[in-house]
Amino acid sequence: MNIRQWLSGIVVFLLAPSLLFAGLWVKNSLNEVRALDAGLSALNAASGLESAIRARMLQDDPLSDLAPPEIRPALQMSEEEAVEYQLSLTVFRDAETVHGALRGARSAIRLLFQSAKISSVISPQASELAYLISDTLPTVIIESSAMVHGGLRLAEKPELNLWDKMAIPVQGGQFKVSADTVTRVTNMTIGMLPEAGTADLRMLSDNYRASNGIYQNAGSRLLMSTSAAQTGQDIEAGPVLDAWPELANATMDLWAGSVAYLTAELEERRSATSLGVVLAGTVGLLVIAAAFGLAIVLSRAVAERTQKEFDKLGYHDPLTGLPNRRGLMSALEVEAGTEPEGFPALMLLDIRRFKAINNRYGDEVGDSVLRSIAEDLAVFGDTDDFIVRTGGTEFAILRRNVTDQKSFHELGEKIVQHLARERNVDGFDISLESCIGYAIGTVRQQATEQLIMDATLALRSVKQRNTLSVCQFHPNMRAQFEKNTEIAKDLLEAMNSGHILAWFQPQICAKSDTVVGAEALVRWVDAENGVRYPGAFLPAAEEAGYMERVDRCVRKQALAMTARLRENCPIPFHVGLNVTASVLIDEDCVALLLEEVEAAGLKPDCVSIEILEAVMIDEFAATPIKANIAKLSELGFFIELDDFGTGHSSITSLRDLKVDRVKIDRSFVRGVDSDPELQKFTRALIQLARSLDISTLAEGVETEAERTWLADHGCDVIQGFLVSKAVPEADLFKQIAERAARTETPPHPLAASASV
Repeated sequence: MNIRQWLSGIVVFLLAPSLLFAGLWVKNSLNEVRALDAGLSALNAASGLESAIRARMLQDDPLSDLAPPEIRPALQMSEEEAVEYQLSLTVFRDAETVHGALRGARSAIRLLFQSAKISSVISPQASELAYLISDTLPTVIIESSAMVHGGLRLAEKPELNLWDKMAIPVQGGQFKVSADTVTRVTNMTIGMLPEAGTADLRMLSDNYRASNGIYQNAGSRLLMSTSAAQTGQDIEAGPVLDAWPELANATMDLWAGSVAYLTAELEERRSATSLGVVLAGTVGLLVIAAAFGLAIVLSRAVAERTQKEFDKLGYHDPLTGLPNRRGLMSALEVEAGTEPEGFPALMLLDIRRFKAINNRYGDEVGDSVLRSIAEDLAVFGDTDDFIVRTGGTEFAILRRNVTDQKSFHELGEKIVQHLARERNVDGFDISLESCIGYAIGTVRQQATEQLIMDATLALRSVKQRNTLSVCQFHPNMRAQFEKNTEIAKDLLEAMNSGHILAWFQPQICAKSDTVVGAEALVRWVDAENGVRYPGAFLPAAEEAGYMERVDRCVRKQALAMTARLRENCPIPFHVGLNVTASVLIDEDCVALLLEEVEAAGLKPDCVSIEILEAVMIDEFAATPIKANIAKLSELGFFIELDDFGTGHSSITSLRDLKVDRVKIDRSFVRGVDSDPELQKFTRALIQLARSLDISTLAEGVETEAERTWLADHGCDVIQGFLVSKAVPEADLFKQIAERAARTETPPHPLAASASV
C-alpha cells in the first residue's frame, strides 16, 4: 500500500464517522420537524372545533352552519381519511341529538390525530393527554348527554317495561367508566409532567372532578328512581338536567387546556429541533467539503461491506430490522465485561393472542403489526437501549445502566398501556394485549444467561396470572420454577397410578333441600401426602403442559360417577364440568365432549358445562367459542355461566350465549343477609336472571342466614360449605340419600350403597 492509500485511509477513518453522524442528524431532525408540524396542524384543527362543540352541546337543534377548521399543509391526509373526516363533520353538523353530533366531532378529532400520528411525536409523559383529547373527554360529554336524553325520554312515557329500566343503568355505567378514567388519568399524568406549565391543567382537572362529583350524585338519583319507577312521572330527571351544563363546560375546559399544553410542548420542541437542523447542516457541509470525494466513496463502500458482514453473521431480524436473539447474547457478553454505575436490566415483552390477529387479518397484516411494535419500542426506549426481537411475538429491551428501578418498571407499564390502544395497521383498527417480565442484574460476570433466565421467569409469572401487567423477577420465582418442575414429574406419575381423583361439591335446591347436582373438582390423593388441593399442583401442571390430561381425567371420573348414580337412582341431577377456553376454542370440542358423555352411557342433558364469561373478552377467540357453546346447547348440554356479577359478565353475554343457569359469585353472597348495600346488587342479579328465564345458583354459601335470604329472594340452587365441602363419590352418594330421606317416605335407593 503506497502513501496515498495510507492517507486516504486515514481521511476516511477520521471523517467518515463525522459525516455519517451529521447526515443522520440532519435527516432525523428534518423528519422530526415534519412530524411535529403535522402534530401541531392536527392540534390546531382540533382546537378550531372547540367553539362549535361548545355551541352544539348546549343547544337542542343542529348547527345551522359549520366552517371546517383550517388544516395546514403539514398534515397530509390520505384521500380515504379526508373523505371520512368530511363525513364526520357532516354528522357533527346535522345530527339531531347532542350526543349524536358530538360522536361526529369525536370521530373527526380521532382522524386528525391518527393522520398526524400524534402519539409518536409527543413525550411519553404526556401521551395520555392525547388520548383524553381524542377519546375519553368527548366520550364523557357524549355519554352524559345520552344519559340526560334517555332520562327525559323515559320521563315522558306513561308506562315503563324491563328494558326501559335497564337502559339508564347501562348508559350510566358507560358514562361512569369514561368519567372515572379521566379522573384517574389526569391524576397520574399531571403528576408525571414537568412542573412548569401544569398549574392550569391542575386547576382545570380539579374543576372537572368537582363537576363530575355533582353530576354523578344526580345520576345516582336518576338511577334509583328509574329502578323503582312504574311510570315516567316517577323518574327524577331534573337533577341530571341541571348538573349537565356545568359538567359539559368543565369537561370542555379540561379538553381545551390539554390541547393548549400539547401545543406548547410541540412548539417548544420544534424550536429546539429547528436549531438542531441548522447546526447539523453546518457541520455536515463542513465535513462534506473536507472529504467530498474520497470519503464519500470509501465510506459508502465500508458501510455496504459492514452491512453485508453483519447480515452474514445473522445478528438481525429481517422482518423488523431489530437485532435478534443472537445479537442480544452478543450484547450481554459485551456488557458482562463493563463496570458502569448501575446494573444491566432486561425487559421481555410478549404479545398475547397474536395468532388470532394472523387468523383474522392474514400474515401480512400480522407482520405489519410486529413492525409497528418495533417502531413503538424505539420511541419509548432510551437512546442507549438495545431493542431486540427475540423471536415470534417476543421482544426485549436491554438497558445497560439502570440506576432507578422504579422508572424502569414505569417504562414497562407505559409500553403495555400504549400497545393496548387501538392502532390502524394496513387499514384495520387493532389493539394488542401484552405483558412484560423484567430482571435487573447484580453480578456482571453472570449477566448473560442468568439475566435472560430471570426475565423469562418473570414473564412466565405474569402470563400465568393472565393479566396485562408488568412483573419484576424475584428469587422466589426461580425456586418456584424448580419446585414446579419436581411437582410436574410427580404429577405425571400420580396420573399414571390413579391418584388424581374427581371430588364433588353438592348443589342443593334452595327450597326442597335435595341434591340436584354437584361440581366436579380435582384432588391429588395419596397415602404419603394425603389430600392435595388444586392450588398446590395445577400451576405446575399448566407449566408442564399437563392441564388437558388432568381435565380429561376429571371428566372421565365425573361422568362415570354420574352414570352409577343414574343407574341406582334416576333423580334429576347435573354434574358440573369446568371447561377451559383452550378446550372450548378447539374445533373438535363438541365432538370430544359428546363422545366422552356417550362413552359413559349418559345423555348430554345431565351434564352441565361451566364456562367463565372472561373467556369471551377476546373478540377473536370468542367467535369459535360461541359457535361451540351454541352446538353444545343444541345437543342438550346444560350451559352454566360461572362467576356471574364479578365484572366480566354482562347482558351481552346472556344475550349471545344460550345460558341455562348463572352462578352468582361468592363475593355477592358472603354476608348478604346483613348487608343492605350488598342485598341491592345480589337481588338485582337474581331478578335480571329470572326476567330472562335463567335459573340461579349461589356459590360460597356458608351460613343458614345467607341461605334463607337467598331462598326468600328467588335463588334456585345453593352451593357452599354450609351444604358440604367437595367430597369423594361415596360421601356424595351418602349425602344424596340422607337429604332425600328427609323428604321421602320410602327408603331411598342409594341408602344401602351409601351405608356400605
